[in-house]
Amino acid sequence: MTDLFNFPSIHNFPPFYTLQTQPTTRQTQITLWSEIILAYFTHHKLYRLELSESLNGELFDNKGIKRRLKLGTLQCIIDAMVKQGTAEWDSQSKKNVALIYWRKPEEWATLINNWVFNSGMTNSILTVYEIAHGDVTEGLDFHGLDQTILLKSLDILVKRGLAQLFQGSSTEDMGVKFFGTNG
Repeated sequence: MTDLFNFPSIHNFPPFYTLQTQPTTRQTQITLWSEIILAYFTHHKLYRLELSESLNGELFDNKGIKRRLKLGTLQCIIDAMVKQGTAEWDSQSKKNVALIYWRKPEEWATLINNWVFNSGMTNSILTVYEIAHGDVTEGLDFHGLDQTILLKSLDILVKRGLAQLFQGSSTEDMGVKFFGTNG
């Protein structure tokens, strides 16, 4: 299994791990970190960043050059990503957990709706679990999608009049009826 992520050369540049003080340099640094985070999360199909835990992982701790990003620096980077719309702080986490949007909920909503329409699933009811983990979605981009992002995406389809949600005994048991429109 070749699941290794190829980091760009800037990842091996020691000053890259220290938040720069000069505004233009800092903005470039934050932009580069944002791009690396998005590429890494896309490559590994990750959606949720737990900041404290991730500081010891390969993304933010480069053992080869003995450099690691500090928590405050990472929070600054995620704040910038939030402003760009490529991340969102988990409201419960006090800036320790963020959703990373390598695809925005609107894009996931469009992908899901197109799949429903193209696969003839219109007017069908599926559970949240079936959409994210069922055999019918195996191999699709949204298979394994984080539940919070999936619910945001489904909510967009509801607001567009393309779906309706039904309460279940748990979030995964919630039903989703898709209407016969390709929006």
